[in-house]
Amino acid sequence: MRPSSNSWLSALISMLIALFFSAGAIANASENPSVSPKENGKKITKLRLQLHRDHQAQFAGFYVAQSRNYFSEDGLEVEIIPGGPGINPITEIQEGRADIAVTWLSNAWRHSKPAQSVTNIAQIFINSSLLIICRSSAGIYAPRDVIGKKVGVWNLGDELVVEEWMRRIKVPKDQVEFIEQRPGGMDLIEGKVACSTAMDYNEYWQIINAGIDPSDLIVIADKTTVPHVEDGLYVLTDRLGSEPFRDALVRFLHATRKGWDQANFSPTLAIETVTRIKPGLNREHQRHMLENVLNDIHFNKELFGFFNLSDYNDAVTKTLKNGQTSLESSTLWTHKIWNSLRELDGVMPPITAATKHYVSTVFHSRYFGLFFMIGILTFALSGVLEAINRGYDLWGRLVLAFISGLGGGVMRDILIGGDRYPLAFTKNITLLSGILLIVLISVIVTIFKRDLHHSKTFKKVKLFADIVGFAVLATAGAMIAIISNLHWLWAPICAALSCAGGGMLRDIVLNNEPATFKGVIYEEIAVIGAVIFVFGLMIFANPLEHSAVPVYWSIAASLGLIIVLRILIARYNIKYPKILM
Repeated sequence: MRPSSNSWLSALISMLIALFFSAGAIANASENPSVSPKENGKKITKLRLQLHRDHQAQFAGFYVAQSRNYFSEDGLEVEIIPGGPGINPITEIQEGRADIAVTWLSNAWRHSKPAQSVTNIAQIFINSSLLIICRSSAGIYAPRDVIGKKVGVWNLGDELVVEEWMRRIKVPKDQVEFIEQRPGGMDLIEGKVACSTAMDYNEYWQIINAGIDPSDLIVIADKTTVPHVEDGLYVLTDRLGSEPFRDALVRFLHATRKGWDQANFSPTLAIETVTRIKPGLNREHQRHMLENVLNDIHFNKELFGFFNLSDYNDAVTKTLKNGQTSLESSTLWTHKIWNSLRELDGVMPPITAATKHYVSTVFHSRYFGLFFMIGILTFALSGVLEAINRGYDLWGRLVLAFISGLGGGVMRDILIGGDRYPLAFTKNITLLSGILLIVLISVIVTIFKRDLHHSKTFKKVKLFADIVGFAVLATAGAMIAIISNLHWLWAPICAALSCAGGGMLRDIVLNNEPATFKGVIYEEIAVIGAVIFVFGLMIFANPLEHSAVPVYWSIAASLGLIIVLRILIARYNIKYPKILM
């Protein structure tokens, strides 16, 4: 039976609709990870992982994740592509042959471009294993003996480390010839170069196993010499704008973590997986490599993949700043994927790691340290004045000065523990010297002007200094709680303890009831200021991971509010309502 014209028209419309949606799918696939059907209607995402070396135990966690089906359990189909001579992982993702690159920060720094910038989405290795080794038989006995010699590099970012090392020993770059070396340290073994870069878990032992006498090798630079951030996961920055791609990366990191956990739990299984992927590898060498590599990985579930910004800043300022790049360095990292993994685990804290880093940077800065010192000395001065009023001798003034200036901080640090030990004043002789100087000046002044501390001018100056010192110490206490990784609710408590603890201890020593317990509004102001500071971090600083400005404004808001409230309370003699007492 001949089909009607309506049937042909319907068929034609169906074909056009099918072509339209097919074209849309193709266009979408060009921007997002490829998706393919799987049994039971489940779809998986395809990702291509480019290694920066050939298959070896250095990448065992990825192989285990693949062989144990951790990737497929997270809805991924991952192709692991080996690296090697002439293959740069950054170039591979820039030219679309891979989705994720395993490489070093220095390589990303050197090869990123403004139009094709790359971003670290997670850090696998937390330590550096890069060495610069030389042979004494090639005439290298001291660092500057490298002048006029050949140095082997892989040109994967290790050349930047060598250049920085040369700058530190004052050897001009044109005084050394760089050679792109072969794998396995062969150029150093055969004497074609006098020095070469090597990994302490790989080439160093290959060179020794090749018959080179260890006494002929000199490790002329290592991680203690030049900071170097090694194996991280990098993607094209522009692709992070795609939500499906970000979701795939979170699942990839989740599966990779399980792979490395399993490799750590069962190294024998991991080595078996590696040698199946590339038969012919020396099993003993791969076992030794894996043992060393496992020491470079965070197996704490909450820290795996964490890109440490302190290490990043150290590497940028001390190693990479002389590298040639027009890339804005802030695009080289993001915590968004790692934060999403923590959300998946149900352990995402209210204040992000990037925000805590900026708080720590401000707290340890020279300028804030000066204000912090002023705050402590102001409180120490109040203790000295109380001792003078009571007719105490030099020793009594010294004791009250120490209790008033340092008592609150000591109580806070004992409460926090951990990195707060040893206590700050035992590490910083400046605090001790400043308090001693305050006490000595008070003795000299009272010898010549015994009633100076009773004058109105002196009392006004002391009140102003006390207000500023109070604001600084309260804000500093909240900052210390945040950078010590306490729950944010501890920030107001530490703020109050930092500025009021010394006064309470002093009152106990003097057998007085603390005035702040009897209607004087004091610690409450510190609590209010700390809450404003913390909310500023949560609301404004967290979303802007590449800017410290919201942290500055949060600190300024806390300081300003505390100062204003203290002034108002002092001026109008505001106290607790009687109904609350």
